[in-house]
Amino acid sequence: MTLGNKQRVKTLQLLNDEGPQSVSSIAKSLDAEQSSVSHSLSHLLQCHFVNVKRDGKERIYSINEDTVAPLFELIREHVEKYCLDGCEHWESEKKVFYGHKR
Repeated sequence: MTLGNKQRVKTLQLLNDEGPQSVSSIAKSLDAEQSSVSHSLSHLLQCHFVNVKRDGKERIYSINEDTVAPLFELIREHVEKYCLDGCEHWESEKKVFYGHKR
């Protein structure tokens, strides 16, 4: 399953929050190996979760704004409404969901 991998979800969150980025920039932000990020991005690209454009020698990845970005907004609204208070798993999952932004 494409979204069953935390690194892929973190990559999507990063692109959603920070905008288009290169593989090396994503790897640095996620403190991950560049080859691992490339592998994750290939899965996300196959399922059209991300788009890619060439910028010289670099490939710049962005989140699919038509379908995936709105899903993240719905998930964020749900989490803020139902999971912030009283959710026993929230503290451990908060960093995974929000990444480094919160």
